[in-house]
Amino acid sequence: MKRALIAAVALAALVPGAAQAQQAQPTPELQALDDALPGTLINDPSRMDWNFYGTDQTTRNVKDPAIPGGGAAVQVTVARAGANIYDSGANVPIRTGIVAGRDYTVAFYARTLKSEAADGKGRIGVRFQQNAAPYPGFGDQTLEVGSDWALYEVTTRADKAIPAGQAIVGLQLAGAKQVIEIGQAIIVEGATSIRTVKRVETAAAPDPELPPQLKDKGRMLNDPANRDWGIYGEGQTTKPTVTNVYGRVGTLFSVSAAGSAPHVSGASIALNNGIKEGDILTIAVLARTLSAATPDGHGLLSVRIQKNAAPYDGFLDKQVKVGPNWRLYQFRTQSGMDIAEGTAQLTLHTGAARQEIEIGPVYVIREEPVLVPAN
Repeated sequence: MKRALIAAVALAALVPGAAQAQQAQPTPELQALDDALPGTLINDPSRMDWNFYGTDQTTRNVKDPAIPGGGAAVQVTVARAGANIYDSGANVPIRTGIVAGRDYTVAFYARTLKSEAADGKGRIGVRFQQNAAPYPGFGDQTLEVGSDWALYEVTTRADKAIPAGQAIVGLQLAGAKQVIEIGQAIIVEGATSIRTVKRVETAAAPDPELPPQLKDKGRMLNDPANRDWGIYGEGQTTKPTVTNVYGRVGTLFSVSAAGSAPHVSGASIALNNGIKEGDILTIAVLARTLSAATPDGHGLLSVRIQKNAAPYDGFLDKQVKVGPNWRLYQFRTQSGMDIAEGTAQLTLHTGAARQEIEIGPVYVIREEPVLVPAN
């Protein structure tokens, strides 16, 4: 499927003039590709007029329907291995800046025609980098490329920010005397592989089962698959995401500055049932932090059960530190009030810090009493 998707944007490939005016808005073809890929597409795969550098390499464009991923490639001949793998190569432009703490993936098809490396394989060094001295970067990895076309991916989490207009993926090619072909490149933000298919393409598939920690806990009071949340608060933006955890979808909350209180921004999630005083509830939130302006880099998330109208009476009010890896955060509480059906909600408060928190499924469960047979 990915091969066909890349082919849809191959019309401008290998046309130098088409790349001189990079569009501020994606074309319909690029938007369709972005919609199908996990994460956010941050380059133009149809552009192959990359910045090639190094005195010991030559390039030529190759077009052939048999080339996977769009029928286009660049053939690179490296006359001799360099003292450093980066002595020759190509820079693939990124249309946006790099945000520290986010996941980035670059993927491309490649094959080796000739190589004087001991194993006969080609060498491609991959590095996300700032295209300005002293050229800081991250994610360095050297790929060993075989003789058959194959899809190669490099995934990394950014440990530094790079401003827009200076972010590139460097393909370093001086690791061997070689002739290598590289197809169109796809670079995405917020995903660890382009092989994951977005939910819109698998809408008919059943949702994954509950996390095992929540099985047989009681009665579900909300619909974890319903992402129609009430988002609120100035200085906060949200974006849907695709994940590889339970539910397969999430929401990225980006808070530009800490608020006067945690509740100044967040989201409200409607509950399908009322709550009685004395009910025992378990609230579970699947979440991770991408970045946070806190001393330990952990995000700050608060949860509260409340009424959906002023003065928003409620209970629980629990804050938790959210780490960089996906985790199911659980809260157990007892209701101190009645909340009528149709007026109960769970609120997630994100305003405690400047941060980016990705939130997956949310579960609100009322524990049911266990009946013990009378003697």
